[in-house]
Amino acid sequence: MNSQKKRKDMEPACTWSLLSEQKAASSSLASFSWKELTDYRKVFRKHLKEKYLKKGVDKCYHHGKHIESRLLVVKEHCISEKPPCGIPQQNNFIEMEHIFDPDEEGSSLSQTVVLQGCAGIGKTAVVHKFMFDWAAGMVTPGRFDYLIYVNCREISRFANLSAADLITNTFQDIDGPILDVILVYPEKLLFILDGFPELQYPVGDQEEDLSANPLERKPVETLLCSFVRKKLFPESSLLITARPTTMKKLHSLLKQATQAEILWFTDAEKRAYFLSQFSGANAAMRVFYGLRENEGLDIMSSLPIISWMICSVLQSQGDGDRTLMRSLQTMTDVYLFYFSKCLKTLTGISVWKGQSCLWGLCSLAAEGLQNQQVLFEISDLRRHGIGVYDTNCTFLNHFLKKVEGGVSVYTFLHFSFQEFLTAVFYALKNDSSWMFFDQVGKTWQEIFQQYGKGFSSLTIQFLFGLLHKGKGKSVETTFGRKVSPGLREELLKWTEKEINDKSSRLQIEPMDLFHCLYEIQEEEYAKRIIDDLGSIILLQPTYTKMDILAMSFCVKSSHSHLSVSLKCQHLLGFEEEDRASAFMPPTLTLNQPFQLRNWPVSPLHLLCQALRNPYCKVKDLKLIFCHLTASYGRDLALVFETNQYLTDLEFVKNTLEDSGMKLLCEGLKQPNCILQTLRLYRCLISPASCGALAAVLSTNQWLTELEFSETKLEASALKLLCEGLKDPNCKVQKLKLCASFLPGSSETICRYLASVLICNPNLTELDLSENPLGDTGVKYLCEGLRHSNCKVEKLDLSTCYLTDASCVELSSFLQVSQTLKELFVFANALGDTGVQHLCEGLRHANGIIENLVLSECSLSAACCESLAQVLSSTRSLTRLLLINNKIEDLGLKLLCEGLKQPDCQLKDLAGQSQYLK
Repeated sequence: MNSQKKRKDMEPACTWSLLSEQKAASSSLASFSWKELTDYRKVFRKHLKEKYLKKGVDKCYHHGKHIESRLLVVKEHCISEKPPCGIPQQNNFIEMEHIFDPDEEGSSLSQTVVLQGCAGIGKTAVVHKFMFDWAAGMVTPGRFDYLIYVNCREISRFANLSAADLITNTFQDIDGPILDVILVYPEKLLFILDGFPELQYPVGDQEEDLSANPLERKPVETLLCSFVRKKLFPESSLLITARPTTMKKLHSLLKQATQAEILWFTDAEKRAYFLSQFSGANAAMRVFYGLRENEGLDIMSSLPIISWMICSVLQSQGDGDRTLMRSLQTMTDVYLFYFSKCLKTLTGISVWKGQSCLWGLCSLAAEGLQNQQVLFEISDLRRHGIGVYDTNCTFLNHFLKKVEGGVSVYTFLHFSFQEFLTAVFYALKNDSSWMFFDQVGKTWQEIFQQYGKGFSSLTIQFLFGLLHKGKGKSVETTFGRKVSPGLREELLKWTEKEINDKSSRLQIEPMDLFHCLYEIQEEEYAKRIIDDLGSIILLQPTYTKMDILAMSFCVKSSHSHLSVSLKCQHLLGFEEEDRASAFMPPTLTLNQPFQLRNWPVSPLHLLCQALRNPYCKVKDLKLIFCHLTASYGRDLALVFETNQYLTDLEFVKNTLEDSGMKLLCEGLKQPNCILQTLRLYRCLISPASCGALAAVLSTNQWLTELEFSETKLEASALKLLCEGLKDPNCKVQKLKLCASFLPGSSETICRYLASVLICNPNLTELDLSENPLGDTGVKYLCEGLRHSNCKVEKLDLSTCYLTDASCVELSSFLQVSQTLKELFVFANALGDTGVQHLCEGLRHANGIIENLVLSECSLSAACCESLAQVLSSTRSLTRLLLINNKIEDLGLKLLCEGLKQPDCQLKDLAGQSQYLK
């Protein structure tokens, strides 16, 4: 579309100007030349560059320049349908500057990008840096003409707004036309929605409520949803920042968006930041390395806001505070540490005066959070007893900052400060001498409900942390008031009630709950809550080190039998460990010495450490999308050395490296290992790894179930595995190889399995379903099945490409088997002739078959007389399935004759509904 036609099409939009009538009358497009339009874009870029250059020196945003703009593009892993299968996609990292770049075909990667990250990760800092770089011409050249920045928290105080209001606010400091110029090319607009709201409003995301008119004023939530759903400016691009707690809500609104995770500080970035904050390198490094003495604090300091607080209070403090810092365990500890140290900077006024100021900040924060307000005028501060012009103004600068462009308008230095002080307000609210509490009407339970009935609110997490029995003295010293005496027990009982209520429990994200329990740091209480859960299913796309830390604390606290399922798709903050692993030998041969402790820790190191706790009773563990490197294998092996309860381990869609598998297998050989079941679903495993596993089978006295489902195994791999299964010391009773044969290997593998059946009398269940065995494969298999040493009780040959020829072999097996109780051969083209052969074997068998499944076997009434004879002569048969076969009324009548016989013991008969019920 040429520019002239586009301008003509946009003529109706050009009447949307919110300028005065006189100014609007002179701002038609006809009065602007192309040069003037270009000059206006230059003016805007210059204005933006100057604005965010000033932002960059703001002390709270200073850490932004130390954050590499490297993002993790979050995608659901997929598994290739072609061999080798089971390989998860590797983590896909991208620089922020390239997030809107065109792809190889020239089209944009995405019109909508969501930057996800927890509180304090630097979402706003990353966005501001992007805007500065765009204004400087360093990113997305030519892609966007204008960037419209919207602080979602700041606009939430308005009852109704229009899109035009947001645009006008962006250009309020620039003279010249607004909407008339900006809307000429809507596809060259980027709207930045910073801090998409977490609150769950009753309206706003319904289709009929949304607006497509930029002039129409709507409730803020509805307006934002109109942008996200592409009702407003569908041609434009969106950049949205959000906390993980908002993602569920966003997913219900977004269409084809790119989701990217902002990464935490790497050690290198953190080191650079510390060096920039201290006058001498020695002082910076003492603090930096001091963090290493406290694993929890070291992890937390990878969050930029935590590093900033630590540096802020330690720049002027002594070694005593550095020692105290190393005892900090939780986010609540760090925030309390920051506020208490700021109180000590008071000069010229009393501590009571400083505490009085903090009390006012607490009630101001709580009232603001209740009313979704982050901007405060002087009158708001005075109403809460805070005077900004008296001697404590320097003290206030530790917590508040003046809003740029605002006339005496303030906001908290970081939104998490407002959330922390709100938690303090509720922790101290019931103190009889508390001031200003009447202005905050909501209870902490109502705040909890306000955030969508979950433990996701950072305020709620801080509240848990403040109620730890050992923090009461610190809270009292800092804020001058005691924690409400009955609140702790009230919160704990309420939590148990939420966990035990089924409707409430469905809305709880386990990880949010874990963070709350980690903050309170009381293992006995965590034990009560986790034991009530029974099972933990964690399937989020991403987890941070802090998530793993909280999860590990809760798992360690569990003293009852627990099931844990963890999706290890993206574990953030472990990139350096991964890079270190890359320098390790890629594989280990079986003759190399086994040294568990010579490998770097894995991303699951903390969880494995928790599993090694002697009181931890996790009974089964499922790891999904786990790239089993040597470090993973080492950490899991150490679990097997000590854990006396873990009986079931399952890998789902994992890449099992030889080095990692070898170390896992060494752990399985340990005398304390009691693992009974090992499952591999859709994994990639090499022959060498199967060889290592085979060695386990000859030594482990507990492993009784081995499953490979949709895990493609080469014939050479199965040969090695079968060697282990044939060992006299092998205790495996259940072997499942569902959909695990590579094409062309079935006959060879069936020969290997036949030898196992002959040598291993412990094997009672064999599942070979969904493998192309064919009649020849079954012929070789039956050679083992007919052997007197074979004790198989359950045999599954469903969907194995069998015909009536296989039934001849199976019939001969049935006649000699002393143990077979269940036979599954559904979804095979057996036909009536095939079933007649089977019935011949069943009639001459020893009468112990109990369950026969012949669904989808192309059967008609012709085989029902033979089946009726089996029913009348076999007292053991209690279940017969004939679903999806056309036996019709005649077949049903014949079967009923068998059912009438006195020897018939059938209890469960199922067939196609219209013919057999």
